[in-house]
Amino acid sequence: MAEIKLICFDLDGTLLTSEKEISPRTAQVIRELHAAGIHIAIATGRPIAAIGKFIEELGLTGEDDFSLTFNGALVLNNATKEPIFKLATDKAAITPLYEWAAANDYPLDVLDFTQNWQISGIGRSDYASVLRAPLLFEITDFANLPDQPYAKAVMATSKERLDALMTTMPADLQAQYHMVRSQPKILEFLQPSLDKHVGVKALAEHYGLSAENVMVFGDAENDLGMFEYAGMPIAMLNGSDDVKALAAYTTPRSNDEDGIGKFLERYFG
Repeated sequence: MAEIKLICFDLDGTLLTSEKEISPRTAQVIRELHAAGIHIAIATGRPIAAIGKFIEELGLTGEDDFSLTFNGALVLNNATKEPIFKLATDKAAITPLYEWAAANDYPLDVLDFTQNWQISGIGRSDYASVLRAPLLFEITDFANLPDQPYAKAVMATSKERLDALMTTMPADLQAQYHMVRSQPKILEFLQPSLDKHVGVKALAEHYGLSAENVMVFGDAENDLGMFEYAGMPIAMLNGSDDVKALAAYTTPRSNDEDGIGKFLERYFG
């Protein structure tokens, strides 16, 4: 079995409890592994502005510490904020999605690499309340949305409405995006070629590692790409069946019961 030299953690439903915190026991185990020379990275759909607290808690502030944000669209140094990988989309690519959302009364948020743009005049967005993170939210109508690079678009509404969307949105429109559920109430629209696999692979190659040296933890649909890539994918006990089906192991407890900390203690002794 290849030596694990990089561990990547999803946040919501994985590293974070239901209260959006890292438990002290799990944080301590991760800090010990980092001190022992294992690279540690957060791999999340969130922007960098929404994960600074967790980077600090885990001590991932060195010159060789990185995070994967926006589901792999941006991999950047935690200290300098300089990217080693970036994959953007643009307003033109998001326009067909906006037109469908407006016609069907769905909300839409568009994130660039520093803030969130909440589109006004269409369905009510739950993104700020679900994300619960210190991210700048600016309200604008789509006509005045700046013509610049963007990381992704998001629809945040009830689980039932997002479930229905998958059957009512035309297939040709769905095919223009890589669509993933990061949480039951959040559906993300990414570039067709983008998922966390791209970001994890870019970071592993930066460190001179192969997939066999990588362990990843996740719970939801937007983690499937990195599960397919990594040599050691670990599903949360509270994770979806699709994630568990790709996992080498499942944590012995949920994200609310130190599932990650207990697994890492057993695996690394």
